[in-house]
Amino acid sequence: MLSFRQNGWQSLVKVSAAGRAPFCVLLCSIPFLVAAVPSWAEPSSLPSAEASCHLVAHLNENKEDVAKEGLTLPRWYDLHHRLLKLLTDEAGCTLDVIGSPWSRSLALLQQGKIDLMLTMSYTEARNQYADFIGSHYMEESVLVLHKDQVAKVQQLSDIRHLPGPIGVLRDAYYGAAFEQIKNEAAYQPFLQYANTLTQKLNMLQRHRVLGMIEDKTQFLEWSRAYPELAADYQLSLTLHRAPVYIVASRSGVSEARRLRLRQAWQRVYGKPAHLAILAEFGWSLE
Repeated sequence: MLSFRQNGWQSLVKVSAAGRAPFCVLLCSIPFLVAAVPSWAEPSSLPSAEASCHLVAHLNENKEDVAKEGLTLPRWYDLHHRLLKLLTDEAGCTLDVIGSPWSRSLALLQQGKIDLMLTMSYTEARNQYADFIGSHYMEESVLVLHKDQVAKVQQLSDIRHLPGPIGVLRDAYYGAAFEQIKNEAAYQPFLQYANTLTQKLNMLQRHRVLGMIEDKTQFLEWSRAYPELAADYQLSLTLHRAPVYIVASRSGVSEARRLRLRQAWQRVYGKPAHLAILAEFGWSLE
């Protein structure tokens, strides 16, 4: 008779012939070996690589920097945050938001050090490192000028006739006309670069620029917030109109998770929660 313990219980095995004992020992030990495998090692109970989802997103402002400029955090900051939260909640992910300059965040996204950005215009160069998850509104880039300078500019290239520069966001995409002139030496004195939208607005308030290239809804927003600026500056030209996107880092976010985000955005896009956020700020999907 052989005796061994299986999961703490004593089991007895009778062997009819001594010569068969080695075979029985081996055979009868198999259930013991299987039963001895701890339950946490079973494949069905192992945690999925995609089960836990935490994402870090960029917003183009830093609360501390805005306070240093003596300005109020723009209303669109909260709306951008809510769009990102709408996406991540639907995807079952948690979200952290960091504030950093636009050009800095582009580099972080490319390196996989942040996961999400929004209001991104599509370009082939950006598509190499950013997965365009889905559009969230229609952006319209406009040239805003001091009312005394509007008559001098019939097209963007006419800014060379201005007695001073216009403000632009570093590494922003404002359409084909801007892409054509931004690297030409003759236009460099007429382009004053800012790292954030608030910094660009601050340049206008301090009369360091004669105008700026801005998203139309942003222009309407700060016109309401700062009536003294609205009295002096007006829309001059429309430069570019196209959808802008929420994007995910190709190097920092797995393909499976990017698919998960894309499917989540498809479920909320154009639905009441999405449209309510856009309507609050005057954005449009068309």
